[in-house]
This record gives sequence, C-alpha cells and structure tokens, in this order.
Amino acid sequence: MPTTPALVSALRELGERPAVVADGRAISGIGLLLGVSPPGGLPRALAQRVAAHAALPPSAARAAEQRLRYWAGVLGPAPIRHTVLHPVSDLAVDLALATLLAGGTVHCGDPEQPPEQQLATVAASRATHLSLPSALLWRLSRQPGLDVHDLRTLRLVLHVGPEPRQEDVYAAVDALGAVLAHVRAPDSNAEAADRRLRADAESASAAAWKHSIGVTAPQVGEFGAHLDRAVLLALLHTLQQADVLTDPTRGYPEAEVLATALVTPAQRPRVSRWLDALARHGLITRQDGGAQGPVFRGGPGPGAAEARDAWRPAVETWADGLGPAAALDRVRRGAQRLPRLITGEEAPRPAAAPVRWAASRGFLGAALGALVRGTADAHPAPVPLRVLELDPEGGDSVVARALATRPRQHAEHHLVPDGGRYDLVVATATGRTEEEVPELVRLVAPGGRLLLSAPTTEHLDLLITGDSSHGPTAHPAEHWRAALATAGCPTVLTLPEDGHPMGLLGQRLFAARVG
Repeated sequence: MPTTPALVSALRELGERPAVVADGRAISGIGLLLGVSPPGGLPRALAQRVAAHAALPPSAARAAEQRLRYWAGVLGPAPIRHTVLHPVSDLAVDLALATLLAGGTVHCGDPEQPPEQQLATVAASRATHLSLPSALLWRLSRQPGLDVHDLRTLRLVLHVGPEPRQEDVYAAVDALGAVLAHVRAPDSNAEAADRRLRADAESASAAAWKHSIGVTAPQVGEFGAHLDRAVLLALLHTLQQADVLTDPTRGYPEAEVLATALVTPAQRPRVSRWLDALARHGLITRQDGGAQGPVFRGGPGPGAAEARDAWRPAVETWADGLGPAAALDRVRRGAQRLPRLITGEEAPRPAAAPVRWAASRGFLGAALGALVRGTADAHPAPVPLRVLELDPEGGDSVVARALATRPRQHAEHHLVPDGGRYDLVVATATGRTEEEVPELVRLVAPGGRLLLSAPTTEHLDLLITGDSSHGPTAHPAEHWRAALATAGCPTVLTLPEDGHPMGLLGQRLFAARVG
C-alpha cells in the first residue's frame, strides 16, 4: 500500500495554520496542498514544488525528501519561524520546504529591499531562523541602528557564499547574537571574482615591494611623533606670540583668541582647528563656556628656539630614506609663515598633501597601477572597459599609464561621471565616509571594482599646509572596510596589508568588489 510523502503529511498536519507568509499574506498548509499560489518569485516557486512533490510516486518522493531531511536537521527543533532572504534558487526552495517538513513557518523576505526594511521584517516576524547570501549578511550586520530591532528570538543564521573571513563572522555574531552556519556556494560568479581580486592584490603587493625596502615600523612611528610635536609647538607658539593662552590663571574664549591674534575671517576656520588639535593633544585645555563658546586655558609655552629646534629630529628621521626633502621643507617653511598667514599679511599658498603621503606614493602608485592592469586583463573582450578616475593627478596619471599598457582592451577612461556605471572607479577619499562611500559605490556596475585611496592616520601637518577650512578626515582601516561593506562591497582588501610598515604612513588603498 503506497505511503503518503512526508512533506504532504507535514502540510496536512499544519492544517489551517500559516505555512508560508509573503507580503503580509499567509497561506496555510492545506492551502498549499490545494494549489494556492502566493505572490512573488520564491513563494510561487515554493508552491509549484509542493504541487510537483505531491504528484511524485512514493519512491521518488522519499528520494527527494532525503535532501530536505538533511536541511531540516540543520535547522534543528521547533519552533521554526524561518525568514528566507534568498533570490529564487533550488537551495532557497529546499530550505523553505525543509522548514515545512519540520513543521515550521516560512517567511519570504525580499532580498532587494533596503537593509533597514529587511531587518524590520525579520524582527516583526519574530524569526528564529534566517537564511540569506553571505554578502547580504555582512551588510545587515554592519547596518547602522541595528540595535533598535528586536532580534532576540533569532537562533540560527544560515548564510550561503564563498569561504568567509573570520572578521566578518565575528562581526555578524556580535551584531545578531545568533549561531552562524556557512553553506559554501561552489563556482559562483562572485567567488570567481573574489579569487581574481585576491590574486590581483597579491600581484600588486609584489609589484610595490621594492618601494618599501628599508622602511621600518619604528622609523615611521618615530618620524610621526617628531613631526606631530613640531607642528603642535609651532601652532601654540604662533598664538602665544599674540599674547593669548599664556596665563594659566584665566580662560580665553575662542572669539577672544581669534580677535586678539588678529585672525582674518578667511583663516578663522584654520585657527579653530588649531585650538581643537592643541586641546586634544594636551597642550592646552578646553572647557564649555556656554553661550560664549569654548574657553581655552594655556600656560608657559615654547620659545622661538624650542619651536624651531623641534623640527630637527623630524628632518633627520625623514632624511633617513623615508621621502624627498622638499615635502617636509614645505611644512617647516609654512610653520615660519603662520603669524603672517593668519593675519592676512601673506597670501595662502596652494594646499599640499600630507607629508607622509610623499613616502607612500611610490608603493601605492605601483600597487594601483598593477590593480588597474589586472582589472583590464580580466575584463571580457571585446566589450570596452569603462574606467572612471576621480581627482586624477594629471593627464599622465598612474591610471592613464596603466591603461596605456593594455591597448587591446579598448578602455574608456573617464574623468567625469557621465551618468552611467563603470567597471572600475578610482578615487581618493576626503573622509566624509557616510556620504562619500555610498556615492562612490553607486558609480560601480555590479561585479565591478572600486579602488579607494583613503587617509587612515591623523595628519597634523595639514593644519599648516592644508586648506584653511578642512582637510582629509582620517579613520582607521577597519572603519573604511566597514563603510565599504555596508555600502554594498562584499569583499574589501587593503594594501598594504595590516601590520605592514608602509601602512603606518597614513594612507591605504582599498580594493573592493561591488556586489
């Protein structure tokens, strides 16, 4: 006597209780058996598989259910409220059917929704289980404001994708508070693209290696300490020459400092940043002055000789193979002009890049060129490679030279966005991470690459030679990686790698694949 397939029995046992929930509409177990088709791609595919399964002969049904029983074992015991955030695929349908076989309820989510809505859906369904692509999991786990969603019922997160990085796993576990189970997606386009990106990054590091010969972490750290001390003493000495911040018994409101030092309106933002830096680094103190704004207290400061001599150890360390003398001389001469600059007696010079970047330029330039060439080589012919280079250094930039060595690729090299999306975007970040990174990612076509040069160390020398109103805002490398992941980059590599002496110079190159 033929037996009833186990999946059919499970749906009958569910009866009128919800089996599948999609777009706020619930379909019961009996409804699925009667052929009710929920809206949407995955719910419809699920209903079609239920109908096909119910028509199978017993032996074929048992064979089909072996795979479902495996996934039901992975999901574990009841209760199971399983939110599936996958695009339509055989695996997504199998996971949903395994949930029904285990007596659970399937909540069909929308993988194209904004992350905030996806998290709200998971919380509203009081999901115990969540399955989704790995790239989407990393994005959700780094979503700002995630803690406002009540995810306490979540027990298991099953993510599908290439082998994960441990830092991504740790971040997701901390954020979601659930057990993570990884399912490898073999031979996916994304995995192949990640392999190519990692191979290109390794080649880029090898190509740039010679530019780091002789540079050590202690040397870079020592230079940075000497440079920062010389800059801060120069700023404090400049202000104290105007007879402010000299009396430790009184406070100086910011407005008084600016007025007494005869700071021009154009230079007030610069001097305000000086005061902030001096307070943060402990050379003066800052107090809340209420309506009059911040109040600063100083004391005996450096004399002219001490401020001048503070540059000597920085110059000696820099000259020991770090970078060209002209780069540091520009900052030192700029410090001497500060009293005349802030009062308008001398016109400001063009803003300069941070001095430490001069030491990393060769390494990062070689790495960037190698990554551009690798991207061009991997691009399928005869389709032109669309490249957008924002803020190039000139017509003969690293990107232009790299593309010139690959003429067969027929690359389109753009310097201004044309409204389309690009296979490769090369840019330098200014530090407005929350606005800037998503804007850059939106310029990249799915599967394309973003090569982002970003400041990862505070550069106090920009208080002298940078723009009067602002300079690049530095963030640690982890901050940039998280911002790129949140914006839609499932794979982010960093050159130089963490721990490399060249990384201490305060500029890193992030190579990201856009999902």
